[in-house]
Amino acid sequence: MKTISLLLIMLFSISLRAADVLVIESYHNQYEWDKSYLQGLRSEVADKAEIVTFEMDTKRLPREQYPLMAEKAFATYQQLQPKIVVLADDNALSYMLPKLYNEPISLIFLGININPRKLLATYHGKAEVTGLLELPLFVKNIGEIKRIIGKRDLKVWILFDSGVTSEIAASYIDSQYQLMKKSLAVDVKIHLISDFQDWQRTVGSAQSEGVDAIIVGLYQTITDATTGRNTPSEEVLAWTNQHTRVPLFGFWDFSVGKGKTSGGVVLFGDVQGKQVGQIINQILSGIPANTIPIQIGNQGRALFSESEMKRWGLQAPSHAEWVE
Repeated sequence: MKTISLLLIMLFSISLRAADVLVIESYHNQYEWDKSYLQGLRSEVADKAEIVTFEMDTKRLPREQYPLMAEKAFATYQQLQPKIVVLADDNALSYMLPKLYNEPISLIFLGININPRKLLATYHGKAEVTGLLELPLFVKNIGEIKRIIGKRDLKVWILFDSGVTSEIAASYIDSQYQLMKKSLAVDVKIHLISDFQDWQRTVGSAQSEGVDAIIVGLYQTITDATTGRNTPSEEVLAWTNQHTRVPLFGFWDFSVGKGKTSGGVVLFGDVQGKQVGQIINQILSGIPANTIPIQIGNQGRALFSESEMKRWGLQAPSHAEWVE
């Protein structure tokens, strides 16, 4: 009887531990950003808590399926009853906060491009909320690109897919550009593109339009115009690298490398994950989540590809980190 009781206690403890932290991903485990922040998060939390993930998969699914994925995510939450929920990226916050705001949990968001103030004010309940914002480093990148290319009057195109996060990021970048247009002295045009064929046409026309550089933003929701199916992000980036006639730069670390973009002042998912892991550790130690200030994620680092910079005959800044 004692053995059975001990076994039941152990099983009960394991079931509780398995529900310590639920990470609701806007995207999917194999997306480079998700892989990176999850690695950073797990490295900080280590064996202090068991981490379970749910993939909303909104990079690959059509928008009309987002509410269904949110319902499935909420069902997973109800089944696991975690103490801490991490809402990763804009779709998870937008769709899940209305379902979770009045639950007795600690809620952490990461990778958020929107200003969450209005959403948090609308959905204010039992959940104790904190988190990290993620803002593309537009001004820093334009400054670096100007120095690298060495041209006074620069023309830059920024390419995004038409996903929710891209729309938010593009709006933020445009607001920054309008504020600093005169001081930057750069002609910037933002393209929101839904299908691969349009993406190909845009890249192919850049040189003839006098474009000096392309910044590749997000490209994971691009679809094939004929089939309507999602075009694999690796295929989009590889094609862009092979067919561009002007240098490519990026906002995120996963877009930099041989056969990708040349580099830029980029955001690292691993860093955001580690910051969230540190917040989780604080909460586990007894600090209420709502006493931990909402922060802007660490402000990026210069990362460049040696092979891609050589391809274009460009020189990276001395403080840059290098990848192949």
